[in-house]
Amino acid sequence: MIDDRVWWKHGVLYQVYPRSFYDSDGDGQGDLPGLIQKLDYLSDLGVSGLWLSPIYGSPMLDGGYDVSDYRAINPIFGTEEDFQRLLKQAHDRGLRIIMDLVLAHTSHLHPWFIESRSSMDNPKRDWYIWHDGRNGRRPNNWRSAFGGPGWTWDEKTRRFYHHQFLAEQPQVNWRNPGLKQAMFDLVRYWLDRGVDGFRLDVCNYYLKDELFRNNPFKLGPTPRPYDLQAHIYDGNRPETHQVLQEFRQILDEYREKAAVGEAWFEAPGDPTGAAAYYGRGGDELHLVFDFSLLHLKKWDAVRFYQRIKAWLEALPAGAWPCWVLDNHDAPRSISRFGGGSAGMNRAKVLAVLLLTLKGTPFIYYGAEIGLKNGRLGRRDIQDPAGRRYWPFHKGRDPARTPMPWTAGPQAGFTIGRPWLPVNPDYPEVNVARQLQEPASLLNLYRSLLTWRNKEKALHRGEMAFWLDGRDQVLAFHRTWDREKVLVALNFAADSRRIAVASPGPWRTLLSTHRPAGEELSGPELVLAPHEAGLFKTETDAG
Repeated sequence: MIDDRVWWKHGVLYQVYPRSFYDSDGDGQGDLPGLIQKLDYLSDLGVSGLWLSPIYGSPMLDGGYDVSDYRAINPIFGTEEDFQRLLKQAHDRGLRIIMDLVLAHTSHLHPWFIESRSSMDNPKRDWYIWHDGRNGRRPNNWRSAFGGPGWTWDEKTRRFYHHQFLAEQPQVNWRNPGLKQAMFDLVRYWLDRGVDGFRLDVCNYYLKDELFRNNPFKLGPTPRPYDLQAHIYDGNRPETHQVLQEFRQILDEYREKAAVGEAWFEAPGDPTGAAAYYGRGGDELHLVFDFSLLHLKKWDAVRFYQRIKAWLEALPAGAWPCWVLDNHDAPRSISRFGGGSAGMNRAKVLAVLLLTLKGTPFIYYGAEIGLKNGRLGRRDIQDPAGRRYWPFHKGRDPARTPMPWTAGPQAGFTIGRPWLPVNPDYPEVNVARQLQEPASLLNLYRSLLTWRNKEKALHRGEMAFWLDGRDQVLAFHRTWDREKVLVALNFAADSRRIAVASPGPWRTLLSTHRPAGEELSGPELVLAPHEAGLFKTETDAG
């Protein structure tokens, strides 16, 4: 039988934060040779591809999102040869590689910016956003997401330049044809090398208002002044869609390439802004992240239902959803929803939810073992956001701690001193231990991915909700042809009795509380506390 699955649509993507994944040389930082050594682990897990956070040349002031050389591999991660070996060995295992592409800004050490700030008449002067200022002051009220104004004075040319993040991350000017062509040349460079696609960093902030108007203010409880502005002039400009349409045309020249966009909006309950970046008729991005579930902190089935439903309703016709519960910029979901045994039970419910919704799931490294936020002191913090807003906001480093592989020294991540401290619970929460425990979270992920890859209903079928969470139970059907799978999720800490959509009989494919193959009869199903399961009609079972 021909396998007609599309990798980015019917598969599962796994985000690797390379600095924290596995260190092969003992310098305390994860690297590409270390990732290569763990490819069998990822293949056995059952994922379809890897999204790598930035590995380009960079001074690492913002974890590699300050790029000084887009065509080089940062020496802390390895060499060009290591990258080519990673590509080949990943592809040999059927794993795709997605690069994190940072196109909104560069490092201040990038040759383009060095030229741009060298003189007023340099050919690359207009490759960045410069302004004279207004009456000796900054051009407007735009702010940096890392604190302070979004403008920095350059003494040499006596002008202000704009930066959305650090002053060392100057914003490029996508309105300049030369800059745009140079960026598109980079896209082709990596595609020609064999990468399978891109994750586009803050793609809704590529372009800025030509008139440099002030952002309006809004009210909200936040320690960050940045969040008190509605970002309608320093981002989310309508012209951005034209850039992404041109970007998509380049991807379409190559076979089986795809892109997923980070379109970050401040209102997590309104997904329409992010959904717009799919374009009209699919002429922009293949996938766009919705961060509604990433923002959730209260364990409540109704809220999950409402945000899932809102995202599905916001999507343009024909768009394929994708789902994310964790990433490198947000607190880990198991920590958001409670630690201890209750947290692990909830993590299992979330695993079943993430891997059975219609769309493409993204797993953040360590989520499959229940890796929690790290316990970091102020001296441990390297993230500029954490240093700026401590102690109100500890930044993003707690979600970036090293992957615990074993119960040995430094959790088996390194033989040196890790760049961030390993989590103190690593003797219990590590890959080696969970592989030996049949009921572990890791083995649940492995089983879920096995069933997802096997059942067409789960990786490409339609979805219809059966229960909307009002009794703390979410339930929905995935259907393909005559196949029907019921997904039932009990968010409650006690049992729940639910009606099923059809009398069955049903067979248990997978459950956190009952054996696979168990037959269910009758019109009702009793779910154990925090039980999550997949049930298939016996008459349609293959």
